[in-house]
Amino acid sequence: MPFTNFDYRYYQDYTLMQLSRQIILRGIGISLFLSFNILIRAQEMWGITTSNFAGSNGVLINPTAIVTSKLYLDINLATADFFFQNNYAYIHKEDRSLFKYLSRNPQFPSYGEDDMPFDHFRGKNNITVYSSQLLKGPSFMLTRGRHAFALHTGARVLSSGFSVPYHVANFGYYGLDYTPQHNIEYNDDNVTAAALVTGEIGITYAYSFRKFSMDDWSAGITVRRYFSLSGGYMNASNVNYIVVNDSTINIKNMDAEFGYSLPMNYDNNDFPYEPWIKGGGFSADIGVTYQSKLLSYQKKRITRLCSQRYVDYIYKIGISVIDLGFVNFTNNAQLHDYDNVSQYWINVDTLSYDNMNQIMGVFSQVFYNDPDESLKDDRIRVHLPTAISIQGDYKVHRNWYAGGVFIYPVRLGKAYIHRPAQIALVPRYETPYLEFSLPVSLYEWHYPRVGFSLRYHFLTIGTDDLAGLFGLSDFTGLDFYVSVKVNFRKGQCGRTNRHIPCENDEYGIRKRP
Repeated sequence: MPFTNFDYRYYQDYTLMQLSRQIILRGIGISLFLSFNILIRAQEMWGITTSNFAGSNGVLINPTAIVTSKLYLDINLATADFFFQNNYAYIHKEDRSLFKYLSRNPQFPSYGEDDMPFDHFRGKNNITVYSSQLLKGPSFMLTRGRHAFALHTGARVLSSGFSVPYHVANFGYYGLDYTPQHNIEYNDDNVTAAALVTGEIGITYAYSFRKFSMDDWSAGITVRRYFSLSGGYMNASNVNYIVVNDSTINIKNMDAEFGYSLPMNYDNNDFPYEPWIKGGGFSADIGVTYQSKLLSYQKKRITRLCSQRYVDYIYKIGISVIDLGFVNFTNNAQLHDYDNVSQYWINVDTLSYDNMNQIMGVFSQVFYNDPDESLKDDRIRVHLPTAISIQGDYKVHRNWYAGGVFIYPVRLGKAYIHRPAQIALVPRYETPYLEFSLPVSLYEWHYPRVGFSLRYHFLTIGTDDLAGLFGLSDFTGLDFYVSVKVNFRKGQCGRTNRHIPCENDEYGIRKRP
């Protein structure tokens, strides 16, 4: 049946942009909403994860961090991290003040004829969006000699859009009636978006498998179990289309998948929709670290955990694979597939719907002449933001260190969270009771950022984007983290043991030339 004969009796007063948003965002929309409204593993938290006092938080970039730590016991009470970044929408720096928006009646700016709450950059190529939040609950680590263990609990909200064409973002900003983009053929490949809302528990084990002279090698692994509340994705291998006018679009080809599992009833929009847990999965982090120590290793027996000593390094180098895994959704899940379909779609501005199943049925009817044809499966899989990470650290002088981290994303499936590529240099001053750092990073190869973090005893606060947080640059995102924990240093056994020497009993007094 050609589309021009489609029955519109129940579909009126609906714009194309709203319609396209529903296809993409309804699958991930609730997850995206939560990611902006719940402060609940986020970005890298350079001021925390690169520290020798990071404890269990150090495993976020390499699981060996717990065995190379200056701590033998670390109890994390709570760590929270909020991160959002995009390269399309922004608020002008002169219109933004952090403290103004925290007032009782904040006044937000508006832009353009439609009084949009944000402006947008002109002339961009592909658009990238990444949002990641972490609430790390009660967790701990324990080190005994060459062995270290850690237990983690927490929750994560992750969402990303990658390789989104600039003209698609423009239609979203201006609407379908944006005439400068009419009657132009667009041909886009490999456009992806995905989101996850999930709780997690995990365990880490690390082992110093070789200690010889001043060389120290360690390996570690973290395994996590996920309990996910919702998730979804969109993957468009190819979309070839022309927007003819504000009511007609010529879709020459569409090869795309839409999958979602949401806490809502798709027939009547009831929310929330039980069971609460919609999916589950596993992930693993694997890492290896080499340290060149200041003193030569000598084997000694450990009598008490607190009597373990820490010997600093000249430098250390680590490599890891992080977030290697996925979440499977088997409850309330739908996978819709449009395999190289086409349609000359008129009167798209007159469509509406009452629930999720209805709108997906409309699309299936349009492209397949069958409201159920697009539904291919009742389960979906979303891959975590897998990445390869390389870390390095050098002791400059006494308590001064200079670290560096490289992170590169790895795609393992159609549906995946795209982790941004980053290079970071992290100079820091580090003592047991006071630490501060000034991370300098390059985000997605194009965007330089400067951060700051401060740790005083049990409390750490920081940001990896100082200018964005305080309104010193145009607001394209937000980065902020805080951590509260209790830790116990190696070699510190209390007042009755102050005679214990500062260096590790496992090491001799011979120093490297």
